[in-house]
Amino acid sequence: MTAIVCDACKKAIPAAMRGINYMSLLDKELCEECGDELLNTTKVQMKQRRPYTFKDYNESLTRNLQQMTR
Repeated sequence: MTAIVCDACKKAIPAAMRGINYMSLLDKELCEECGDELLNTTKVQMKQRRPYTFKDYNESLTRNLQQMTR
C-alpha cells in the first residue's frame, strides 16, 4: 500500500484512491479539499479576465498550484 500525502496541506490521505479522495495534477497530489480550493481559486481568477483562452487557464492553474504547494 502506498502512502499518499497532500502536497498542499501535508496531511496523509487514508485509503487513497485517485479521482475519489485525491487528485494528481502535474507532479503533485492534492487531497479533495485542497483540490477543490485550487479549482475554485482558479475559477474566480478566470471570471475576472473574460474572454480568456485555455492557455490562460492552464497558466493560472499552474501558478496557483505552485503557490499552494510551497
